Amino acid sequence: MTARIGIGLVGAGRMGSTHARIIAQAVPEVRLAAIADVDLVAAARLAGELGVERTFGTAAELLADPSVDAILVAVSTSHHLAVVRAAAAAGKDVLCEKPLALTLEDTDNAVDAAGGAGVRLQVGFMRRWDADYRRARQRVADGAIGLPVLFKSLQYDTELPPPSFRDPRVSGGIMVDMGIHEFDLARWLVADEVVEVNAYGSSLVHPELTALGDVDNAVVGLRFAGGAVGNVELSRTAAYGEDVRTEVMGVTGSVFVGLLPSAPGVFGRPGVLEYDTVLSSMTRFAPAFAEQLRGFARSISEDLPVQVDGADSRAALAIALAAQRSLAEGRPVRV
Repeated sequence: MTARIGIGLVGAGRMGSTHARIIAQAVPEVRLAAIADVDLVAAARLAGELGVERTFGTAAELLADPSVDAILVAVSTSHHLAVVRAAAAAGKDVLCEKPLALTLEDTDNAVDAAGGAGVRLQVGFMRRWDADYRRARQRVADGAIGLPVLFKSLQYDTELPPPSFRDPRVSGGIMVDMGIHEFDLARWLVADEVVEVNAYGSSLVHPELTALGDVDNAVVGLRFAGGAVGNVELSRTAAYGEDVRTEVMGVTGSVFVGLLPSAPGVFGRPGVLEYDTVLSSMTRFAPAFAEQLRGFARSISEDLPVQVDGADSRAALAIALAAQRSLAEGRPVRV
């Protein structure tokens, strides 16, 4: 039997806790070897819940632990580069939450650090590991819908992120924190690069975001190099529940992922359909998170390159930053 990969988790907050629980429940190829967080109480609480023996207050201490074969980075985006650099120096492979960094320069620095040290660097675009999205991409690649001409995707959240994560200097804001998933999907599903964006947004529900230079709702138009067009919708104010939907329309057909909000049940009466929605998208994408971790473990155990790398993160970030600039300047922006 292949030895389980010892993963050190850096960051015991919302995303880190999610990853840790998925490892414990659904990824037998991996063992959670240690948890590090500047909040030692949070690290200890999560470790106690999952039966993890080692906790640390810094990434450096965790990286020095011989039981840690690789790390999963789930700290705030503004701290990703420092942790990736430390892991590279320690010779540890890295799975980093999206995006790698908040700027293209820092993204390049992270990629260079990993490449220079010869360690793997996988980026957490978990929807690429989702079975429905993978089927959609394969159908597009197989020519089942003909030439793609239109891309549409939306991501609606029910509320703002925690206060500490709302500042774009920490998270990147709505375009980088949320939109980057859609921008990655655009280039992955259509198999073409986005060359221009035009963004609109407002803060009608949470006007306090304006002072931070962010919005709570946005629409981004996309133009692809090959002539296809698209749009991305982002919201942090969807009262009815979290919602993720994507469509690629081709000349001879279309592929859809998520025709409606996650809807296990429907009730109909004359003129009305009522859908039972799942309030959290984590249930919807838990298998994708698990498969992402399995893919990372396979890359290590079978000595293979990762499937979603720093170049993918850079390309999606370039689109997000162009959308951010378009929103601020009120004009189309080249990517």
